Amino acid sequence: MAAAGWLRRAAAVSLPRLPSGLPLIPPPPSGPLTEAQSLVVPGLGAAAGPAMELMAVPKKKVSKYKKGLRNGPKALKPVPVIVRCRCCGRVKLPHFYCCSGERGNPSESNS
Repeated sequence: MAAAGWLRRAAAVSLPRLPSGLPLIPPPPSGPLTEAQSLVVPGLGAAAGPAMELMAVPKKKVSKYKKGLRNGPKALKPVPVIVRCRCCGRVKLPHFYCCSGERGNPSESNS
């Protein structure tokens, strides 16, 4: 509602009017504009100033199909779940201990 109050105050200021009923807008001040005056954007005010940065905004929403096409190659690939031990040749899971490099059957121990 703050905008409505501002609008009422702006309408209350009496500006000279043209014969058509439209308000007569005074001409801009002559002379060079300062940096703060030239960068005033309606809605942002002078607070934005010269450090105002605009961000990229997509024109349309990306559909699920297009997003899937773009992100398809990024998906996790299946890895071999079962591998063979390099030493004894037994089947084991990757990153699991098998025979610590001993040749032959690790279950037999010579003691």
